[in-house]
Amino acid sequence: MSLTVANASPAEKYKAAGQITREIKKQIDSRDWRGKTYAEICEFVEGEIRSKGAAPAFPVNVCANDSAAHYTAEIDDPRKVSENALLKVDIGAHIDGYVADTAVTLCYNEDLIEMAEATKGALGEALKEVKNGGKTSDIGRVVENYAARRGYLPIENLSGHQLDYYQVHAGASVPNVWAPSLATFKLGNFYAVEPFFTTRDGAGVVAEGKTRNIFSLVARKRTKDKKLDDFVELIWSTCRTLPFPARWFKEYYKKSELDSNIAQLLKARILRSYPELLEAKGQPVAQAEHTVGILPEGVVVLT
Repeated sequence: MSLTVANASPAEKYKAAGQITREIKKQIDSRDWRGKTYAEICEFVEGEIRSKGAAPAFPVNVCANDSAAHYTAEIDDPRKVSENALLKVDIGAHIDGYVADTAVTLCYNEDLIEMAEATKGALGEALKEVKNGGKTSDIGRVVENYAARRGYLPIENLSGHQLDYYQVHAGASVPNVWAPSLATFKLGNFYAVEPFFTTRDGAGVVAEGKTRNIFSLVARKRTKDKKLDDFVELIWSTCRTLPFPARWFKEYYKKSELDSNIAQLLKARILRSYPELLEAKGQPVAQAEHTVGILPEGVVVLT
């Protein structure tokens, strides 16, 4: 990290993190990932984030077809991108805890290109409604109406979110369907806006899957087991309370040791896990996402 960035204001660090994710998203979008493993995508993106002077704000989410969120590559993960995948790559970077969050959908299925483009269109329309003092519920109204006009369903139980210091999900939600709410966009705050669309045959909601391979630290407390305490301190020094995968620690532990440590810390409620989220009727899901800042100069799209 350069001295200039290290001494920058929080807003400047948010902007710098956003610029990094914007550059990497372009790289992701310009490549054909069919036949590549999920691990290759995650390692490429996370490596680029680190090489540009930031750190991953969460493990890269690589989710295909009906998987909407919260899947990342595992250690020695054999999964590959299929020839007709609808692939979501969700990336986050932080500089000194100031987070930018963005996503791109790569569509290798001709039948789903229109839905992927519609999701991007909904994001563009939603961003026009973001303003200081504006209601976050207005975004839900715009996204829901846009989806209906294009013939798709928004995922109603996934939403955008406020970002904060070392927090990916903080404060206000930014919904994808209209619901009464008093929450407003506030000057000096940063938000991720992220529509998710599925087909008319979908449920329009996601359900928890069986896979849980993303974790975060809930409490930094002693367990009376030095091995576990050392692991907790390693997590804290690496990512504090931001989400992480087991593979980030494979240079320190064998896979069996990591699995055991994580299982014990989950049982002790020192860690929490995030289940993979799947469209409830198995229909494909597309995603588009930008981070915006509500700044004195106006609403700034960072990613």
